[in-house]
Amino acid sequence: MNKKFIAVVILSMIFLGAICGYTCCIIFMMTRESLLIHCVSTGIIYGLINSLFALFFIHRYSILKVDKQKLEQEIRIDKLTELYNRYAFEEDIKSLNNSSTYTVIYLDIDDFSKFNNTYGHEAGDIVLKNAAKTIKGSIRNIDKAYRYGGEELIVILDECAKELALKIGNRIIDNIRNSDNTPYPGITVSAGLASAPDDAESFANLLKAGDTALYRAKELGKDRLVSYQKNMEQDFACKL
Repeated sequence: MNKKFIAVVILSMIFLGAICGYTCCIIFMMTRESLLIHCVSTGIIYGLINSLFALFFIHRYSILKVDKQKLEQEIRIDKLTELYNRYAFEEDIKSLNNSSTYTVIYLDIDDFSKFNNTYGHEAGDIVLKNAAKTIKGSIRNIDKAYRYGGEELIVILDECAKELALKIGNRIIDNIRNSDNTPYPGITVSAGLASAPDDAESFANLLKAGDTALYRAKELGKDRLVSYQKNMEQDFACKL
């Protein structure tokens, strides 16, 4: 707690105690000087005791508040990648304003299952950690990256038009491709990008558009970013 705040609390309680003691003296119409001193000193002691109790409860409240904030933060973080987790994702999208401009980048680590089968799940975890670290280093401070599930990662670029989002998305792709995964082979990611309100008005549809663009990136050979286009879903339906 702030030292100045503590001092103010103590002095306030002492002053209040002194006033209480003096008031008691006046009420009982005690004019003897010794009794007046006794009442005022009793009030000061009373104020000090009250201030200690007040500071104790204020301190306990501050600790509980900090613990609550830490717990809430831990609940929102994926322990492996240290990205935000699926729970945080579901909570954060509730606050997105559908009228604002924001972009979703849906990422998937290429051939991750094959990598796991070849080098083991421990190596796969290292790859996920490296990819997450690279993504966090490639986006802006106001952006958020989430581990959506398995090797699927999502980045939400707030107040970001598609032109800038494409630059950030391509930077992520390039940085992951060029990242050092020694002693394991390098990895790549495919990504689909969709922006609101151009590509969809609701977040659910925007996420679906990003997934469609991601599927197209996989079709085109992986290791690339594809921006969503209106005709993609029609092409996908025809293939089905």
